[in-house]
Amino acid sequence: MQAPIQRLFCGLVIAALGCAGAIAPRGAQAGGGTGSYPLGWSRPGEVLEYRSCGCADACWVAQVKNRQTRQTLAALRCDCAKAYATVGARGRERVYAETCAAFEAGDKSTAIQQSLEALLDR
Repeated sequence: MQAPIQRLFCGLVIAALGCAGAIAPRGAQAGGGTGSYPLGWSRPGEVLEYRSCGCADACWVAQVKNRQTRQTLAALRCDCAKAYATVGARGRERVYAETCAAFEAGDKSTAIQQSLEALLDR
């Protein structure tokens, strides 16, 4: 009598885990990182979004976007080693700095904001 109950319980657990995997947001199973969240940005109609992608927050992406269209105006990212920048939605990514040390040394959000303002010639 106990075996059918155990099989039923195991089946329910497996089904629940399968459903959880099916309804989880895309990328939720990937290791490291966080969802995007806003950083301070003073330009009306724009938002600065930041997300970590791992390496104990040494891998990250920051993007200035048009608030209405969500089009990327500029992006800055660190891949745990080098910093890369892109200006415009279809701009070519280029090496911005050989290391990300300038962003890790002090107030990271201020350094990111200032760098993106410079990239946007503001």
